[in-house]
Amino acid sequence: MKCPNCGSPMTTARENYRYDECGLPNVTLRGVEVSRCSECGEIDVAISRIEKLHFAIAKALIERTERLQAVEIRFLRKWLGWSGTDLAQVMGVTKETVSRWENDKEPMGPIAERLLRMCVANLAPLENYSVDILKALQDTCKTKHLYLEEIGKDWIAAA
Repeated sequence: MKCPNCGSPMTTARENYRYDECGLPNVTLRGVEVSRCSECGEIDVAISRIEKLHFAIAKALIERTERLQAVEIRFLRKWLGWSGTDLAQVMGVTKETVSRWENDKEPMGPIAERLLRMCVANLAPLENYSVDILKALQDTCKTKHLYLEEIGKDWIAAA
């Protein structure tokens, strides 16, 4: 492999790599392929299945018993594919509150943290789940009838 900066040969080895690119300061990937240029110092890291890696990071964060830190809240929000406004709407707070959580100006409360953890545990990133569903929630006590029908081996909500 040649260096993309200077064209010199790069040496490749499996090593531990501090994965700062994910936005978290405490993530290390074990035994990944790292190529280094001895001429200009360029480093190239081969990370396969990055979506699965980010899923594993999100899962590890929500399974810890320690409170979430500001950078972890930001990582989880981005993993869900939500903007700060989206997260604010889901949590029932202002976008300024989300900004304070993510910039370590105000701690996220325990109830909001539980809700964020549950969202990460139960929702796929935004491509598979629309936050518009949560935006459309209405403050009403009316109960609407729910119809379901069996299609194949699944039960589907019918219109």
